[in-house]
Amino acid sequence: MPALLAAVAFLAACGHPATREECDELFTKNAEIELRTQKVTDPKLIADRIAAARSAEGDAFVGRCVGKRITPRALECVRRATTGEQVDRCL
Repeated sequence: MPALLAAVAFLAACGHPATREECDELFTKNAEIELRTQKVTDPKLIADRIAAARSAEGDAFVGRCVGKRITPRALECVRRATTGEQVDRCL
């Protein structure tokens, strides 16, 4: 998930310290985008795969993310993103 690495990198900008909830949201959004690029569209399958990814990688991502700087504008941009490239531009 290349977008996950970009998400951590953008958090170094000005703003407020990212919360666990915001980091969880970033992880989930990035995972959803990655799955959709793989043509996975079934909501249950997406949820199952995100849960599996969170078990495998979620704590490490959140550990690198929590406390890093994030802006409300960047968060809103990520929420609207539908591709990894859009996420990258948000950050």
